[in-house]
Amino acid sequence: MPDDGSRSEGMALLRQVARSAAAFALPLPARQAMVEPWRGLGFNVGGNRLVSELGQVLEVLAPPRLTPIPGVEDWVLGVANVRGRLLPVVDLCTYLGLENTTGRSEWRTLVVEDGDLYCGLLVEQSFGMLQFEPQEAEVGVDEKVEPGLARFIRGSYRQSARQWWVMEVRALVREPKFFEVGVSLRRSA
Repeated sequence: MPDDGSRSEGMALLRQVARSAAAFALPLPARQAMVEPWRGLGFNVGGNRLVSELGQVLEVLAPPRLTPIPGVEDWVLGVANVRGRLLPVVDLCTYLGLENTTGRSEWRTLVVEDGDLYCGLLVEQSFGMLQFEPQEAEVGVDEKVEPGLARFIRGSYRQSARQWWVMEVRALVREPKFFEVGVSLRRSA
């Protein structure tokens, strides 16, 4: 067992090493707040790459078998039975006044539930979940966005050369026009 003298010398040496290390040590990096990436569901409508915040779309389905509904606007495609629930399906391109740009084999139905509203929005493609970093966000709506679509756009994200317009699906399904599905007698006459 070492004597008290050598133990004191050892402790003094350790203190000197600690002081030297502290004097030459680099400072710790500044604490940075962790910023979570923004996540959304990507889809294509009329050649426009759109993304909707997760939670605004309940699920994505292959286009279901539809039963037509007489006397409704041409953008209402019909109603489907999805796991025992009736799902009215709307052609989003036609509703927004856009042209379809892809073949039917890629089309998908976005199921939206907002309060009592339960409906399907037929889109041309679904890209699944996408993730964007805060520095990829852009504010405003470009004049390239179709007027029928622009009223539902709340900015965009740019990844590489691709721009993804953030679409408020809830704003679309809450729009009064969305509930005006009956064809008026004046138009059909």
